[in-house]
Amino acid sequence: MNLISQTAIATLGVVLLSGCSSKIANFDAISQTAKRDAAVADESAARTIQHAQSKIDLGRTEKLEFYAPRHLELAQEQLLEAQEMHTGGEPDGPVKTVAMTSIRTLDAGLETKRNILKQLKPTLDHRSVLMKIKADQFFPTDFAGLEQSLREMIDLMEDSQTLEVRKRQKELLARMHQVEVNTIEYIQLQPIKDQLARIDAKGGSSVAPISWDTAQKALMQAQALIAKTPRAKGAIAKATVAATRAAEHADVITNLSNEILDADSDAAEGIALRMERWLYRISVALKHDDIRHEPLADQAAEYASAIEAMMRNK
Repeated sequence: MNLISQTAIATLGVVLLSGCSSKIANFDAISQTAKRDAAVADESAARTIQHAQSKIDLGRTEKLEFYAPRHLELAQEQLLEAQEMHTGGEPDGPVKTVAMTSIRTLDAGLETKRNILKQLKPTLDHRSVLMKIKADQFFPTDFAGLEQSLREMIDLMEDSQTLEVRKRQKELLARMHQVEVNTIEYIQLQPIKDQLARIDAKGGSSVAPISWDTAQKALMQAQALIAKTPRAKGAIAKATVAATRAAEHADVITNLSNEILDADSDAAEGIALRMERWLYRISVALKHDDIRHEPLADQAAEYASAIEAMMRNK
């Protein structure tokens, strides 16, 4: 199973280790098993060292830098020690024991990975979702905090502290959900928020309060939907379109309201005549009688009736 890419490993980082202090919790048992296996192994020390090197290569392929970094580090240390002992001419017995310890430590790391893939599957799956939507780019600080918590949980898994991991995973998943919500909201709704901020700067909330409130409500509905179901792409897309249109409408009404409020008597007539021309364009398209002498509302009603009649006769 290959859930973690090399890039992801680099993103998460490897837990730093330091000599004996990095020993894993079950190292004594591993050492005893390795000592027995080395004693019955019908091969040379050189051959056991080769097996240890192959096992470490497998560990890297299996991405133990991510899943069991302390196991991998310790196995590497044991292999290096075995190589130095062999080069220094020490007897095969002790050399084989150290090399076998490297092998068994790596085996334990692979078992740790299997346990992590099982127990931390919800977290790893959610992490993949966050990477896919680029949460690490939109909210790098929050994402780094999640990564730190995941590192700590993996460290606990290497010490077989599964009960503590289960408790922490529940908390981490709640935080991951919030980062996912924040990311989706930013991607979908930030342009709308920016537009509403520009409208507010033009006085939209006061000169076009009805349109402003409608736009605010549409935005809040989209936010509530994302907070509840951030992966409901279809519903979120519809809510985003509705909020976008409401914001654009508020912008249009704000601009017109400001123009009317700022107009003197001459400019006010110019605005009225411009509105009349908008309706007259419909009249020309319909080949309707010139009814510009009627109130604008009456003109609009007559043109609407004419269009409805045309649609019925199709």
